[in-house]
Amino acid sequence: MGHSKISVTIPDEIYNSINEIASKEKVKLSHLVTEALVDKLRKKREEAYVQEVNEAFEDNEIVAEQRQMAEIIADN
Repeated sequence: MGHSKISVTIPDEIYNSINEIASKEKVKLSHLVTEALVDKLRKKREEAYVQEVNEAFEDNEIVAEQRQMAEIIADN
């Protein structure tokens, strides 16, 4: 996997907090920030997936199809 450099501006309070955590955990600041971004991206993907599922079940045709499949399975 390649790496890219970025430059971001964050409040001093946040910088000091993450710098302190990185120091205590003996990890590079970039590693800690990467972990936080990975967690945020995972959460966003999960939210998008849940939204897609919710939208699918708002579709009356899909709901009817799911109900029909459930009835067929229950009858067998």
